[in-house]
Amino acid sequence: MPAPLPRRDDVPAASSAAAAPAVASENTSGRGPGGRPAPAVDGLERAFTAMLAAAAADPRGGGAAVALWQHGRPLLSLHGGEAAPGRPWDASTPCLIWSASKGIAAACVLHALGAQDVPLAAPVAGWWPEFAAAGKERITFADLLAHRAGLAAIDRRGLAITDHERVVEALAAQPPNWPADGSHGYGARTFGFLADELVRRVAGVPLGTYWEQVFRQPLGLDLWFGLPHDRIDAAAMVMAPRSPPPPGPFAQAFADPDSLTRRALTEPGGILAPTVMNTPAMRTAVLPSLGAIATADALARFYSILAGGGEGLFRPDGIRAMNTTLSGGQDRVLIDRTSFAAGFMTNESGIYGPSPTAFGHPGAGGAIAFADPAQGLGFAFIPSAMHAGALPGPRTKALIASLFPEG
Repeated sequence: MPAPLPRRDDVPAASSAAAAPAVASENTSGRGPGGRPAPAVDGLERAFTAMLAAAAADPRGGGAAVALWQHGRPLLSLHGGEAAPGRPWDASTPCLIWSASKGIAAACVLHALGAQDVPLAAPVAGWWPEFAAAGKERITFADLLAHRAGLAAIDRRGLAITDHERVVEALAAQPPNWPADGSHGYGARTFGFLADELVRRVAGVPLGTYWEQVFRQPLGLDLWFGLPHDRIDAAAMVMAPRSPPPPGPFAQAFADPDSLTRRALTEPGGILAPTVMNTPAMRTAVLPSLGAIATADALARFYSILAGGGEGLFRPDGIRAMNTTLSGGQDRVLIDRTSFAAGFMTNESGIYGPSPTAFGHPGAGGAIAFADPAQGLGFAFIPSAMHAGALPGPRTKALIASLFPEG
């Protein structure tokens, strides 16, 4: 089977008057602000082409898209492979981004808090009284968003991932998973429910509605929490990894059904296989932790807006909250070193390249999106064929390394 060539297209017209300009194809290699390496656009294109060529040997098929925006304008938009068997991936193909959804959800929370002048240091129970149960009265918005509140896993089992009311009722009633000691543990499933409830309590509407009204419609972004029914068949099919995670502490912890790692990554809802996530019911569900569906261009464009200071959409302190690390070190859930600001993963481990101020969020299987404020960059990579693990793998790392070869 010949290797599919990446397509370089004009950015598709958005669904509102805020449509993006056509793709610029110039190479901006060189030095950026402060002497940092400027993005190597040609290098990224070559790496993406090589990735597609390697993927062509996979009998499952699949495809991917990558986008790079700077100062609100596109530098590169590429896609290739198949969105589904016999259906090419085109410029308008959206795909599930898994936990990269959390960055978008965090942006909604921070915007809502800013709009109501609610400080991150405020106790959550001031807006959600039931949350004070079981010793949680001092937990702040910052604690919750930085995964240090001890609510990485839900104690009550058997709840549906679409049952927001019962899940947040259970989380409000339970004690933290560990005593408050400054450590953190990634809330793979719980984060989205907590973020959604914070927006409901502060802004009065669900997070999905908030995203739609404040960001998606005004900006014309093809990025949804709950895919519209008329777009269900346009989404790419996600495919499970060909192999399990490599042996190590994370794999060992995940294999234990009673471990914090296993509980955090599977409850509520159980193991969500790609075959489940490809169903119309899941594509249209609002799942802020792991269910956003987007094009790479929409995701990169939004992050370029954040990289540029928010273009008036956010208060300065809201933007600062996105890349000011609040928790770091060994993650109790992922059994690896991670660092988080208020909902966004920060760059202490260098997963977004060389810039210390970069922030974003990865998703299971290889999806990733980030902002690099030092250069006004927004980057997004969305594949349909997953690799094993929750953090970026070799394929994702190679693409980012190609963008910053001097980093």
